[in-house]
Amino acid sequence: MAYAPQVVQAARERLEQRRQTADSQAAALQEKLCARIPRLLDIQRELTTALPAITRIILQGGDAAQIEEIQQNNLALQQEMADILHRAGFQMDNFEPQYTCPKCKDTGYENGKLCCCYRQLLQEEACRHLSSLSAVKLTDFDSLNMAYYEETVDKRLGVSPRQHMQDIITYCKEYAHNFSLSNDSLLLQGATGIGKTHLALAIARVVTEKGFSVVYGSMLPLLRQLENEQFGRSEGDSMAHLTTCDLLVLDDLGMEFDTAFSRSCIYNVLNARLLEGRPTIISTNLSAAALQEKYGDQITSRIVGGFVPLLCVGKDIRQIMRRRSMG
Repeated sequence: MAYAPQVVQAARERLEQRRQTADSQAAALQEKLCARIPRLLDIQRELTTALPAITRIILQGGDAAQIEEIQQNNLALQQEMADILHRAGFQMDNFEPQYTCPKCKDTGYENGKLCCCYRQLLQEEACRHLSSLSAVKLTDFDSLNMAYYEETVDKRLGVSPRQHMQDIITYCKEYAHNFSLSNDSLLLQGATGIGKTHLALAIARVVTEKGFSVVYGSMLPLLRQLENEQFGRSEGDSMAHLTTCDLLVLDDLGMEFDTAFSRSCIYNVLNARLLEGRPTIISTNLSAAALQEKYGDQITSRIVGGFVPLLCVGKDIRQIMRRRSMG
């Protein structure tokens, strides 16, 4: 899978930071213990002279007995160090850097091949690069103020808009907190400014914090990124990340420019994710009839047949807040 240069750089920087942290923590512990137990420093010094001594013997044509003597002395020194550390309440492993990934020692490569930890970092950074995750960090379920929804019973709903939205929030909370790769896909429908994006962001935040890879974004910038990559104006393979991330959140479906390219991208993304059973969340102002009119059978059938519909109701919260601030 191809990754944009900034994605690779970000992943490399995270690996380097992990390695530096492990090295500095080990060095700090060694310095602390050697200051407390000077014999440890003497052993370290003796051990560091072993390899140069063996190299010198080999270059000078020395015999194997001399090398064996040095090696045996090294084993004795290592055992002495282990005993000292054990009495101090430590293990030999504590004297070495504790890398996040013991397989590659946070280098990103194991036996000359890309380590699984590096692949994971690349995937995370690719999702972060593609997503508007800065907005995710600012949104949660508790910040959706129910006071903006009316308490009067709506005859069409059988309950008040406030109760209806509270039920939807409860459903979305359970969806996010119990998230797995087998979750249903969700279709958040309703007018502008009634909380659809807020709910989608809140779900994305919880799922991201649980360690899943999440791509969140509005349709227009996501499609622009795909178009730029398709026609060589930027690097990357965003289509692969859109189709393979654990959760894809597509905000404002229907607000994008209606072109053959955009329709093709939307179809390919939705179809690939449905075939592989990967959950997707879509928010849109369009009704089922409007979806049909805009996208036709090919896309609409996949949305209507593969998503759980959640109808959001209420009045435009932004307009309510604006009127209250002016009043």
